[in-house]
Amino acid sequence: MVFVVLPTLVAAVYFGLFAAPQYVSQAQFVVRGQGNQSPGMLSSLLTVGGGSSASEDTYAVQNFIMSRDAAQEMLQQQDLRAVFDRPEADPLSRFPGVFRSQTFESFFRFYQKHIIAELDSTTSISTLTVRTFRAQDSQRVAVAELKAAEQLINRMNDRQRENTISASVREVSLAESHLRSISAQMAEYRNREALLDPLKQSEPMLKAITDLQAMVTSTQVQLAQLEVSTPNSPMIAVYKRRMSALLAQIANASGGITGSDTSLVPKITAYEDLTVQRELAEKELLVAATAMQTAKTQADRQLMYLDEISQPNRPDYASYPRSTVSVLVVFASFLGLYLMGRLLINGAREHQLV
Repeated sequence: MVFVVLPTLVAAVYFGLFAAPQYVSQAQFVVRGQGNQSPGMLSSLLTVGGGSSASEDTYAVQNFIMSRDAAQEMLQQQDLRAVFDRPEADPLSRFPGVFRSQTFESFFRFYQKHIIAELDSTTSISTLTVRTFRAQDSQRVAVAELKAAEQLINRMNDRQRENTISASVREVSLAESHLRSISAQMAEYRNREALLDPLKQSEPMLKAITDLQAMVTSTQVQLAQLEVSTPNSPMIAVYKRRMSALLAQIANASGGITGSDTSLVPKITAYEDLTVQRELAEKELLVAATAMQTAKTQADRQLMYLDEISQPNRPDYASYPRSTVSVLVVFASFLGLYLMGRLLINGAREHQLV
């Protein structure tokens, strides 16, 4: 009567008359990624247990929901302390209640018993269960938990995207700076030498020298013909003077292109060096921009998102307390303790008689 019947009666009175009803709202979700591919038959067979393993991101979301950070966030956004301390809650079930303190550690232990995220490693589907003293509270808190989990995934996506493309962005910035530096050097060179493009500006001079050389050749032919046909012709001296003038013009024009530091050849060499550097810088910038675009595409493929399979429901009736089951558990437990005690006492008495 004392060890079995009395505790059972106390439990029956508590669960039948005093225990406050508690409502459960459930939601199911899965964390997916755009780059995730469904496993093939061979990979499924090779997987231990024959099923697909849950991703690390799903475990991260589950651990976040059960973490102190989530509890703090729910305290600030949903006033969770008031949710667990409704007037209709009984002293043993509410927070802080009879046997609990006002500390956050005590609240966190209470939180982990009433808000549970469980993962099915076979299907990678997580189930969120929220238990409070009002149906609307359970649904509201479950919705808030899913939103907090989605915000966590967005933050993870942002960090992952930043880490993926940050190096490429730096490479593009360096390539652009290098190209701007070379362009500034070319502008400084043009202002200093008063030349826009030495290569193009040397073309007329080279054409003029070619024309002069052709005239020299023609004059030499005519002079040779006169010397053979009419050695005493007065035109021989004219052709010689013309050829000397042409050769002087060729020497003067060639001196403007080659031969000294002020000629076009050193200027063309310096300009060609800057041109080659600019072409290499442009190719470097093109490669860096292509790599950055590839990194962005890869980052987009690695994005995750939370897919709600079933949204938080608003329960129609209380799921807790389970009065009959709880009373039976109390009866079975105390009956087991009573029988164990009787066996120990009987064994001790038999030992004394022996």
